[in-house]
Amino acid sequence: MEFDIQQNFNLIYGTIMNQGKKRTAFAKAMGYSSTSQLSSTLEGEALISTKAVIELVKNFNVNPTYLFTGQGSMFLAEKEEIDELKEQITKLEQDKNEILKKSLELAEMVKILEKRNGDLIDMTSLALKNYKEEPEKKTEITENK
Repeated sequence: MEFDIQQNFNLIYGTIMNQGKKRTAFAKAMGYSSTSQLSSTLEGEALISTKAVIELVKNFNVNPTYLFTGQGSMFLAEKEEIDELKEQITKLEQDKNEILKKSLELAEMVKILEKRNGDLIDMTSLALKNYKEEPEKKTEITENK
């Protein structure tokens, strides 16, 4: 896998410029003292500095994984999005706990019903046995008279 930080940086720069950011403001936000430093980085004449990477992440929510590897989302999620996702996770965990609780209750009910079913089978077997024996008893009583 080949990593092309310059290409990824140029894509990030293009995306931010398309959002209406000015070149000078972008350079300052990266910690550059002039746009010529930015140009050198964009053209591949200079490597992007560690400080510039930190400023990209801090000021533009650039995803460092994307910058270095080209993988993942170009930008990190906003704090509001992260908070919303945390709330959704909390809700899903509560729902999961409720489902687990109901599942355990249903499992207990199944055990009770299985026992009742076994009891009914036993009673039915006894009733059938008794029913089969009863005609024989009537026959014996009639014969004894």
